[in-house]
Amino acid sequence: MRRKPMIWHEAVAAFREVLSDPGRTLRFAGMPALVMLVLYVIIALTHPRPVDPAQEQAWEDEVLPFYLLPLLFHYWFYARMQIWWARWVLLADDGVAFLSPSLGRRELAYLGWSLAAAVATLPVLALLYPSLAVLNSVMVSLGMEMPEAVVNGLAVAAALPLLLIMAGVYGRLMVGVVPVAVGEAASFRQGWTATRGLSLRLTALSLLTVLPLLITLLFSRLTDPVEIAASYAVSVGLYGVGWGANAVMLARFYGLTLGRTRRQAGMVAPS
Repeated sequence: MRRKPMIWHEAVAAFREVLSDPGRTLRFAGMPALVMLVLYVIIALTHPRPVDPAQEQAWEDEVLPFYLLPLLFHYWFYARMQIWWARWVLLADDGVAFLSPSLGRRELAYLGWSLAAAVATLPVLALLYPSLAVLNSVMVSLGMEMPEAVVNGLAVAAALPLLLIMAGVYGRLMVGVVPVAVGEAASFRQGWTATRGLSLRLTALSLLTVLPLLITLLFSRLTDPVEIAASYAVSVGLYGVGWGANAVMLARFYGLTLGRTRRQAGMVAPS
């Protein structure tokens, strides 16, 4: 019996696919990533983060509306990476130019289904409030007074298992969204059924492939405008690698569980 590859090896293989051809990765990122980067850099240079923490709230209120436009390109960038990496894995199709808008029914459908998958995981959060209430009751009954940092740490510990469950549910549903990339109908039921028994594996791979996105959190406290602008350029690259690896992983899951592989490209009409 053929042994399944280790989860770590699967994650590395997904990253290797994305990093093996920087030109392809750049084309898949394309115009949305470029426009998003330019807009973020303009905001960073024209509305620098204040050094004084007391002024930060006022600064956030002022710049928040300006972030709405690059946020649209942010999601466009995400959809484009997911779709074209899936098409490459499943159909060996990388025929998109860097400046091609590549925004149409397919991209909008993918974003819509992705949003629906995210909303579908929200009921899991309903379990968070009872968990925190129980934790608070225990602390009160024992007369425990803990520092705020400790209380926050316990809250995170209580929320972490639920967040992992949400990641697993989201990943299983998103396998059913992959068909949108190749011009077929999405189906949450199909994704859920095809990944039965693979929840833990899919959760682990989902988390591993988006690790580069977490690195961008290190830039959140920068205040120098030039450093912030540079951090946005690095962040776009990290998002491209993370989203690309995640898309490759999901497409391979779809191919393995539902029998669609690059070798069968001739059997599928490109959209």
